[in-house]
Amino acid sequence: MKRTRRNTGFSLLELMTVVGIIGILAALSLAALEVLPQRTRLTGGALEFAAVISSARSQAYGRNQRVAVVLNAATQNLGQPIRYWVVVDKWSDLAQALRNTPNWAVLNDLKPTSPSKTDDSFMVYDSGYFNSSVRVYPPGFINAVGLMTHPSCGKAQYADIRLARGQPSSSDGIFPPPYCFVPSRKGCTFCTGDGVAATDSVRGVIFFEPDGSVRFADASGNVSNQGAASITFRPTDSGLENVQAVVITNTGLVRTFSASTR
Repeated sequence: MKRTRRNTGFSLLELMTVVGIIGILAALSLAALEVLPQRTRLTGGALEFAAVISSARSQAYGRNQRVAVVLNAATQNLGQPIRYWVVVDKWSDLAQALRNTPNWAVLNDLKPTSPSKTDDSFMVYDSGYFNSSVRVYPPGFINAVGLMTHPSCGKAQYADIRLARGQPSSSDGIFPPPYCFVPSRKGCTFCTGDGVAATDSVRGVIFFEPDGSVRFADASGNVSNQGAASITFRPTDSGLENVQAVVITNTGLVRTFSASTR
């Protein structure tokens, strides 16, 4: 008997179907690859910032001295990452040094003023740059999420869950409870400057007291009357879609919020 051979190839329709499926999967993978690095860098920048905050708070408690995190976010220029210094303010005169030199750019511009000082510079415990692929997002977190007020914010029965003083009015745009008191119309709510103009760098200071309390001041040493603060980061990629806000309360608690600008 003559043996017949079965055709084991693919039809044109089958090939077209497979190619179509591969194309769809490739498109989905490309979209994921574009978003994930953004989120990874933003999360990395937020974690770095939170780690510096935690370290400074621990140093203040362990040394029984005031410790400050001095920030200079420079401008939105891609070549200038956010710089920080962790300073041991043993003479408690860093705020006065800021008032004396409000246009400082680096820590060496600030000189101690205490008569009992033993040198001409502040003691630096740590310094460096945050993730070079993130910057402060000038419009603030509210630009990403829109003007919103959680229905629980401002109600008397929820007053006890507030973690700090200084709640703004609901028209300012606020975070959900218990973070209702954190305004977010600026990239850095306590800093001087918005980082847009080349000469308008974002600068500020976070003070950590030995008793665990936290205060926030602008580049001129003016302490904020808000009980908490936030810094909103963006990726340096063009066509950004994600931002991340880091919220710090006056008790040192840190929490992050993420949102999309589109």
